[in-house]
Amino acid sequence: MNTQHPQPTLRTKFGFWLLLAVLSVAIAEVTVAASPFVFINPFEALFLLTFYGSHLLIFAWLTFRRGWPSLPTLWFAGVLFGLYEFYITKVLWSPPWGDAISLAHVDVISFVVLAFFWHPFMAFIFPLAIGESAGSSTSWVRSQLPTWLTAPSRRRATIALAVAAVSLGTFFGSPAVVLLSALSAGLAVTVSVWLWRRNDRRVQWDLPDLLPNTKQARGIGVLLAIQYLIFIPAWRPEGFPPLLGHVVVWLLYAGFGFLLAAALQRNRAEDPVATAPAATRWSRKIVLSVGVLIVLAILGSISPVPLGVFPVWGVSMIVGLRMLNRSVRFAVHRDRQPVQVT
Repeated sequence: MNTQHPQPTLRTKFGFWLLLAVLSVAIAEVTVAASPFVFINPFEALFLLTFYGSHLLIFAWLTFRRGWPSLPTLWFAGVLFGLYEFYITKVLWSPPWGDAISLAHVDVISFVVLAFFWHPFMAFIFPLAIGESAGSSTSWVRSQLPTWLTAPSRRRATIALAVAAVSLGTFFGSPAVVLLSALSAGLAVTVSVWLWRRNDRRVQWDLPDLLPNTKQARGIGVLLAIQYLIFIPAWRPEGFPPLLGHVVVWLLYAGFGFLLAAALQRNRAEDPVATAPAATRWSRKIVLSVGVLIVLAILGSISPVPLGVFPVWGVSMIVGLRMLNRSVRFAVHRDRQPVQVT
């Protein structure tokens, strides 16, 4: 925690919280066309920013309140984040795209993809890493990610981004949808970063300084509980399973809650070295690269077959299962060092 500057006020923190929420929604929802027009529809934006933002802030507060967390600790928190797909959307009990492999009323493949990869990384870890690097004096979350992801070679990065753009583009089904969703999400992220960083002093705080304190976390927790009380009965009630399906989910919450508590005991106590915030200047090279990725996504969107499902879901399952294995080993002290995905 940075003690060289006055602690940020609630109003100041709220700007950073908005940045994190925008990043979470943009990365988790827009990239796969789950909510392609969220930043155009004010009511949808208000709902998703509140829903994703309150989840992210609660779990970020929980993981950073006892020191600096490792990647497995963040991953366990992200898994608990993703379990909302049971009681809120009911997707993991009754996926709208149809059952594939169901075990105890849980769609196994959807569970592995969404709970072990998509929400831990796309809705939680990546938004935290980007928000911290762009808007604070530390880059702790980014430092916990593997070097092949944070500092890849130019060739590997080009190939990976091209494949990802074409694959994700197949989820949209229309070039117009790709273009409109990409531009609106890009504008939302750019504006939120600019609003946060328009005062240079705001990047002099460490990430924990900008997260909720205990009192603020209680208020966010109440807001989150209200959302659950409203949407558990109101959203797709026909998706509820028999009792066995509920028991399985209760066991999942208990099991991953226990693993998160165990991993939290291994948080690092000392503060990391402060770093300069990432530059946000738009160069021609960045604009050109983004433009090329959008064009590739448009090409993917006109594919007659949704080929993107296979690489996206395949990579998600592989990475998710590897993280499960390594994170559990870390939590039970079978790995002495923090784990990275290799």
